[in-house]
Order: sequence, then C-alpha cells, then structure tokens
Amino acid sequence: MKAVADASALLSLEYMGALEDTLGIADIYTTGSVEEELNEIAGFRDEKSGIAKKILTHISDGKIKRIEMKGEAYPVNVGMSQCLALCISAKIPVMLTDDTDASYHLGRIAAQKGIKMRMCASVLVELIRAGKMSPHAAKVKLDELIKKRSWESGIMEVLARRYLEDGEW
Repeated sequence: MKAVADASALLSLEYMGALEDTLGIADIYTTGSVEEELNEIAGFRDEKSGIAKKILTHISDGKIKRIEMKGEAYPVNVGMSQCLALCISAKIPVMLTDDTDASYHLGRIAAQKGIKMRMCASVLVELIRAGKMSPHAAKVKLDELIKKRSWESGIMEVLARRYLEDGEW
C-alpha cells in the first residue's frame, strides 16, 4: 500500500498504536506543511503533543517520507491541499485523512484524479489482511480511538466503524 497522510490521519494512527505496524506494510508520505502542523501541536503540553512528537520522529528518521510541495488553491487548509497535490503529482492512489470537512471539499477533485480518500480506520483492515492484527484487536483499537478523538455518537464514529463491519479480510 502506498498513501499520503495528513496530520489528522497520522495522529489517529498513532493514537491507536497502529502507526508502527502501518509503516511495516505501507509506504506513507506526507508534506512539509503537515510536518509544520505537527510541530505546532508538539509545542503544547498534552497527550496530543506527545503523539505528534512520536510522529515527527518517524518523519525525521525517514520512515514517513516527507516531500515538499508548493501551495495549492483547493478550498481547504494548506496541509490538505498539499497532500492532494502530492497524490496527484506522485501518482499515489490513496490519501488518508480523518478530516471530514476536507474530504467533503476535496472528494470530487480526488475522484476525478483517481485518488481514493480513506479514513485511518481503513488501515486497520490492511493490517488485518497482512496478518499484523486480529479483527478483534482492530475493533478494540478503533473503540479506543473513537473515545480519544471524541467521535462518539457522531458521523466520524459511523464512518470509521463501517470499515470493520464488512468483514472482508
């Protein structure tokens, strides 16, 4: 699997404790603006800052490949625009994001370019298929993420759970 991940997806993967395993089965790319966003988050003193610091370590050691992109004129934040631009320019077929607003605004452009926009929960399915995680463990990790990200009873919970409902692994 080859994918570009924005800050929201990287944070979610690390919150679940699934980023390390993901890097073992996938080539994950990101942009300089995502790295800047993570540096900003890392400057605080909370759980999210610790998570961001772990992700930044993976970027600095090259496990997450950072490619610098110029700003794009899509109707979302710079990080998301650059992630989509990276998918298009490098012909990377999957963009990982847990940002529903950005997905809404960029979905049509991504579809026209043949790029699949996926939530981090889709990576759990890939980990199950690769034999790195059991379906039960994936569901537990997803439950923990939903609580940590305060997605309970919202659209994000519904969308995330759909990935594991199919059972096609």
